[in-house]
Amino acid sequence: MLSDAENKELFDAIATAKKECKDSYALSYLHAMHEAGILYGPQGVKTQILYALSNMATWRGEIARTTKKTLKTLLKKL
Repeated sequence: MLSDAENKELFDAIATAKKECKDSYALSYLHAMHEAGILYGPQGVKTQILYALSNMATWRGEIARTTKKTLKTLLKKL
């Protein structure tokens, strides 16, 4: 389970990825994350993050590295 601070960090990382990442498949998983969380709980969010990260492989740069690292770190805590 994530703390309030970790939840904020997760939402911030998702918002950054939505804004900066141009991969349409990654974006579709990021946009579906809220609904997956409602329907399936933390496991649904975890799955969406995994799929989004998989599709972010070509996203490069410092923002990309930081955002993907944050998502991977928080993924382990879900």
